[in-house]
Amino acid sequence: MCTNNDAGISSLRAFDVPLVVIAGGKEKGTDLSGFVAEISQRARAAVLIGEARERLKAELDSLGFSRVVLAGNMSDAVKLASQQANAGDAVILAPGCASFDMFRDFEDRGEQFKQAVHNLGGG
Repeated sequence: MCTNNDAGISSLRAFDVPLVVIAGGKEKGTDLSGFVAEISQRARAAVLIGEARERLKAELDSLGFSRVVLAGNMSDAVKLASQQANAGDAVILAPGCASFDMFRDFEDRGEQFKQAVHNLGGG
């Protein structure tokens, strides 16, 4: 699951509908500019998590992308993303960063995302 910038970019490009993206995680000290530019071009809004959230927010701000929300955990991120989305939008988890700041591993992050979506639906 897109634990680096290139995979994050590929995830964003896979959709032809407006996006609300949940991104962020543990910084790897890499250049995030391509990933951030892709978010600014393709997403309606971004919900940012993890250690990288402030850096991602600053880079999005520098591009004039202001539809940014910060979340402290995956459950809140999914709730906030659903509030930013319009009918027909896709809410995607495209972290572009490692998972080890908030989660055991990338699989745990994905499972928490799925559980949060399930819980949002009342399930």
